[in-house]
Amino acid sequence: MEHKATFGFALEYTTDIPNTKRFFTDVLGLQVERDHPTFVQFSAGNGASYAIASDAPMDKGDAPELWWVVDDAKAAFAEMSANAEVSMPPRQMPFGMCFGIKDPSGQVHYLLEFAADRPSQPVS
Repeated sequence: MEHKATFGFALEYTTDIPNTKRFFTDVLGLQVERDHPTFVQFSAGNGASYAIASDAPMDKGDAPELWWVVDDAKAAFAEMSANAEVSMPPRQMPFGMCFGIKDPSGQVHYLLEFAADRPSQPVS
């Protein structure tokens, strides 16, 4: 396999970004890595990332989404879609090019090539 994915983050949707952000920082002790009014990405300090968003989910339902990062979304899609059911074809979003595939149990996995100029900003 030429195009491998690395785990990016789990994404939870919320209607209340400020209070949910406060929960993850004040209660769980996570550090904010990237911040935007509709998206916040956290670091747990052990390399794990978790994110919250208030915009529309990629799929129906309220389960957290699993996101994987690839260097080249179009090439990864061409390779991976030959071996997995596609749940979402490649789609350009403000944060990058993404697509979705299903594992054998039906869980959707989203793969993402980050845009160079993502809307969320790094926090120092």
